[in-house]
Amino acid sequence: MKTNLILGIALLIIAGNLNAADLRVKGGFLPGGIIDDRKLLSEINLKTIELRNAKDGAVKSAELLKQLKRLDRKKCDIQLAPTIGKQRLTAAETATRARKGVLVVSGLYKCKRCPKWHSGAASGFMLTADGVFCTSYHVVDNPDNDILVIMTGDGRVAPVVEVLAADKTADIVILRAKGKDFTALPVSTEAPLGGKVRVFSHPDRKFYVLSEGIISRKFLDSTRNGGRRQMLSITADFAKGSSGAPVFNEYGAVIGSVNNTQSTYYSVKNGVKDNLQMVFKNTVSMQHLLNLIQPKKK
Repeated sequence: MKTNLILGIALLIIAGNLNAADLRVKGGFLPGGIIDDRKLLSEINLKTIELRNAKDGAVKSAELLKQLKRLDRKKCDIQLAPTIGKQRLTAAETATRARKGVLVVSGLYKCKRCPKWHSGAASGFMLTADGVFCTSYHVVDNPDNDILVIMTGDGRVAPVVEVLAADKTADIVILRAKGKDFTALPVSTEAPLGGKVRVFSHPDRKFYVLSEGIISRKFLDSTRNGGRRQMLSITADFAKGSSGAPVFNEYGAVIGSVNNTQSTYYSVKNGVKDNLQMVFKNTVSMQHLLNLIQPKKK
């Protein structure tokens, strides 16, 4: 009886101090690179609930929102990963090298139509080995979220614990997830018109979709708050759920963050748009990310 009591207490202690570094999804990634999207999202949801219920599992999104508002346009002191040279990569090589550093950014929210907790799915990418990562500002700026987590390309789940720097106008935010030994991706502003690009993202909860195209346009975008930001239009596909995803150049460096699409129609009659002609796929230049970083002094 005494032994069982001690064992029970030990299990409670372990459960109450859940080690985020040990959290990995158990299903969803199948042999041969096949992904079971439904199972993967379910596993993310279960692991996120574990973190929410743990004694030291996650920081509430309400606190992250407070930090987000206070830190808008402030700089953070981090050291980015070095670029990987001038060797052109194939799409397959880009996917293999970058996969672990491409993130699912997921908010846990209480359903308004049922008593269950659900998990969303946006995109992001890792900047440092100690958990600093980037996604879109609007992904974090969501009061419906209870907590926020990331999942790496090899299934590791970790809670988001801090906002380091943010720029609402550029729709860029830098955060920290709990843990270490993550795969950091290099960042560059080398983005010539016509240059080849690849996007690795999670459109409409279809996880780890790789698309390829070129930079079709570089332009200044005027935002609703009167600001201006540097943008790249690309022909590589993405859709909702891809916000914050990395856009890679042909050398494997991140040159942009997926942001929005703009559809051009031939005519609009009585408010009804007709004859879709073109969809612009717009991404934020990594210059805005670099503007938020104050390099560590050596």
